Amino acid sequence: MATSGTSSFNATRNEIIRQAAYMVMAVRLGGRMGADIVDVFDHRLNAMIKHWQGKGIHVWTVTEGTLFPQPETVQYALSNAASSAHATQSYSSTTLSADEASGQTVLSITAAIGASGNYIGIVLDDGTIHWSTISGTPGTTVTIVDALTGSASSGNKVFSYSAKIVRPLKVVAARSYDIDSGNETPLTPMSRQEYRDLPNKTATGAYNQFFYDPQLTTGQFYIWQPRTTADQLINFTWHRPIQDFTASGDNPDLPQEW
Repeated sequence: MATSGTSSFNATRNEIIRQAAYMVMAVRLGGRMGADIVDVFDHRLNAMIKHWQGKGIHVWTVTEGTLFPQPETVQYALSNAASSAHATQSYSSTTLSADEASGQTVLSITAAIGASGNYIGIVLDDGTIHWSTISGTPGTTVTIVDALTGSASSGNKVFSYSAKIVRPLKVVAARSYDIDSGNETPLTPMSRQEYRDLPNKTATGAYNQFFYDPQLTTGQFYIWQPRTTADQLINFTWHRPIQDFTASGDNPDLPQEW
């Protein structure tokens, strides 16, 4: 018995719509689908996907992210809006290779990271992370758009990433990540009530618990206890939304068997 040797079957949005239209006899075999039919079926298709998303049937969208906390900060807005916190799915890092004074825009780094337009964060000597964007092509020096607001010593960490994450539907786990040792420590999730019942939410200490409130457009991530310096990141496991169908040639953001 001969088999194809392939298992890459897929379909575009319009192929799915056409097959559905045939099944309910909204269009005859070989007939032309008008724009109004395509519009109705596209709406129903996206509504069905959102219904599945609401039921939590999307294990393939579980992914990893990293939040870059600031000292003594307890709440972080998670979305891909420019004003949201710095959280991404992947990033690169290096260190400063020379002392840099406040006001500097051209920085010496150990290895090239990022690309023009990427976000870049430099750990300052006061324990905060200075965020800017990269101008030009980085090498062993990198030019930042916004000048340093404080001094940064040689060896301080530098981070870069290209895009912020979208609003997580759910954050299921989180770990604090020590940027010097690379060690991770699990954080305990809290319910809304458990977080609200904390007597002093701004008391500094060690990261040990978190609470995530998804909201409608921008999720709110709370950390307890906040630290006094940016020596640790927060790695977290989250559920991203299922992507919409927006163009005729879009493939489903779904497992093949669906």
